[in-house]
Amino acid sequence: MVKIATFAKPETVSGHALKPTRLNHDKYSTSNNHNKKDMKKSFFLLTTFLSLTVFIKAQTFDPILASELQNKIDSMRTAGNLKGISASVIYPGMGTWKGVTGISHTGTPITSDMLFGIASNTKLFTGVLLLKLAENNLIQLDDPLHQYLPTFNNIDSNITIRQLLNHTTGLDDVTSITGYADSMLTNPNRVFTASELMTWAGPPVFPAGTSWEYCNTNYLLAALIAESATGQSYSQLLRDSILTPLQLDSTYLDVYESTINPVAHPWQNGVDNNSIPRTSINSAAWAAGAMYSTSGEMAQWYDALMNGQVLNTFSFNELTTFVGSGNYGMGISQNTAAGRTVWTHGGVIWGGYNSSMMYDPATGIIICVLINQFPAQAYQVSTQLLSTLINNPVGLNENSIPDNTITLYPNPTNGLVNVEIQNRTIQNIKLYDLQGRLIKETSESQFDLSTYSNGTYFIRAQTDKGFYSYKLIKY
Repeated sequence: MVKIATFAKPETVSGHALKPTRLNHDKYSTSNNHNKKDMKKSFFLLTTFLSLTVFIKAQTFDPILASELQNKIDSMRTAGNLKGISASVIYPGMGTWKGVTGISHTGTPITSDMLFGIASNTKLFTGVLLLKLAENNLIQLDDPLHQYLPTFNNIDSNITIRQLLNHTTGLDDVTSITGYADSMLTNPNRVFTASELMTWAGPPVFPAGTSWEYCNTNYLLAALIAESATGQSYSQLLRDSILTPLQLDSTYLDVYESTINPVAHPWQNGVDNNSIPRTSINSAAWAAGAMYSTSGEMAQWYDALMNGQVLNTFSFNELTTFVGSGNYGMGISQNTAAGRTVWTHGGVIWGGYNSSMMYDPATGIIICVLINQFPAQAYQVSTQLLSTLINNPVGLNENSIPDNTITLYPNPTNGLVNVEIQNRTIQNIKLYDLQGRLIKETSESQFDLSTYSNGTYFIRAQTDKGFYSYKLIKY
């Protein structure tokens, strides 16, 4: 029997219109929140739609660097005996690079518009959705489960939404129980519901809030809460509040939506599994790992999120408050790659697909790698791409801020630094070194670097209207 490896934890070592289906997950309500959700549901959808904006600026990606990136994915595909790779990079000041290599299946090469399962990178969408609900006062992060959901065996009803999203619940992972794989493969056309999967949960691993462990159960429960709080399906909430406003038209939740985009065939252990229906595995994965996308749209998603176009300042800080041994936020984790501190998440799912997202806070570089094979090395590929970007001869030599919005002076400096941003209120400034390590944080627009070592640094300013990055030289 093939073991199903589903929407695994984060690794550590254009578009066409979509047609939603009518398949919905269970919806729960309580007398305490019924009126609240009726009153605020329409307001939530309207405000989230209006608050998300996509900014597109024409830029030219350096052709030499583009060639280096293409050579890198070509060589890693060959060395790893991988079927296909779709990769995208957003490089602040230079624009977007997209590269593909390998095949979907015999006679059909990978193309940039092909969809791949992103597996556990679905979790960031779920985390952001819950944070948007909190912004609109439909939920609070410290609300307990019993406020929205019925009681399930072995699931503490006092667990909070925050604990679900940062994996501190101690719940048993329903995707890791004995017989889970057999259940998926016995009837691949069966539609599982999250509430059904909850009945499979074994005893908790530890009391809620006392430790950390990655658990897919958490994100299934989080999506059930979203449905209960709004009276709408998880898939419709994603479409209305995130995917449509950000023009992520090629990104969709499998089983509950469909697409006319080509989907890269999934491979596992040399076998093309495209003929096997994915209804059971993806309905069970649901809010923890059932989304599909292109590498270009996943990079676009990270770009909008990391640059203040999706969440307000408070919510973004919640998203990136990393806790526990997994250094985990809410659908994203902090890790070290290519000697740099990065925000990242990975995903694998049977069949198979392997995905890796990576964001370098110091430079704003975003990397997405999608592979239509399991096992594979998406995280290793994204790390190598980051190394190429950081060490290339043209990278990070020039600042390119649209319309000279940010003024940093004097630069170079041997002491005081002043930061001014036109028509923006500076809320927070972070200073990073070349390795991406955070070395200073302040809310002041003037600060002193006289005690710091000479060299290159990166300023990342958080404002009321987004984030701005700039390079600073200390001599």
